[in-house]
Parts: sequence; C-alpha cells; structure tokens
Amino acid sequence: MRTLILLIFPVALAAQPLGAGLKVGAPFTDAISLLPGAPIDDSAATGHFIVGPYGEIRLPGGFSMEIDALYRSFSYKQPSNISSNNGNWEFPVMAKYRLLKGPARPYIEGGLILSHLTGSDINITHAANYGVTVGAGLEIKILALRISPELRYDGFFFHDFSNNSFVQSNRNQAMLLVGIGF
Repeated sequence: MRTLILLIFPVALAAQPLGAGLKVGAPFTDAISLLPGAPIDDSAATGHFIVGPYGEIRLPGGFSMEIDALYRSFSYKQPSNISSNNGNWEFPVMAKYRLLKGPARPYIEGGLILSHLTGSDINITHAANYGVTVGAGLEIKILALRISPELRYDGFFFHDFSNNSFVQSNRNQAMLLVGIGF
C-alpha cells in the first residue's frame, strides 16, 4: 500500500493547476549602455547572474499564465576606479503555450514586462522601463519536478528622455534561464 501511495503522490502533484519554482540564468546582453562622453569605464555593465521566483497558473489546452520576479546584478567602474554593484528587477507577466504532450514539452511564451534599475549612485536614464518579452523553451517533467531551460528576449519602450545622464538601460536584452519547479 505504501508503495502505491509513493507512486501516486508525485503524479497527483504534477497534475495540479498551480506551479511555482525558481529561475536562474545568465544574460547575453548588458543591462545598461553608455551614451557618448560617459565618465565611467567602457566595461560599464558587466552582468553576473539572473535569479528569482516564478509562479504559474496552468490552464486547459496547453496554455498557462506565468509571472516572474527576476533580479539581475551588474557592475561598472567609475573613472576613480571605484566599482559599483547594482541591480535590475524585472517583472514579466506572460502567456505560455506548450506545443506537445509528453514528458518533454517545447513551449513558446510572450507578454509584458516591467523593469526597474536599483542601487545606482549615478543618474541613469530610463531606470524604470516597460516593454514586451518573448521566449521559447523545453519543459521536462521528472515525476513532480519540472525543469525548463529557455531563451528569452526583452524589448523595452522608453518614455522619459528628459533625464540628463551618461548611462541608460539597454532597450534590447537577451538571456538564458533555467526554471526548476513543481
């Protein structure tokens, strides 16, 4: 009887309409870029990692809705050779569609994203952004565990050009993420 319960429990847990987990990854592009005449080093925005929780509501027909809270760190050097570590919070809200049935399911996703740069001691143009995000990945189910490597692209629309700064957040950003959840 106990063996039967151990076999059924992961299957029942995997069929739940709610999912949650952690996403980790690395950026392909810099979080910020320099405008001409910037008083900081050319290696302005070296990205380090991306990490954060996600939640998902699974809907019928292979559809789902996902929301993430992703933190991305970056650093830059000022002319005085002082390094500054900063962060970028991103909040994508996406619709996801799984293309096939089975233990390995390719998917596509897209939606809206809000972003906010934090911790900067210099004036950054477009510290708060909004835009669109699209991605594609593969969800692999192993009992109740779901592992989802994906490629994602964020395209931001800037709305405030009045700020007098040498640094701005990048309009286009790409990343590799791996979700681990239930």
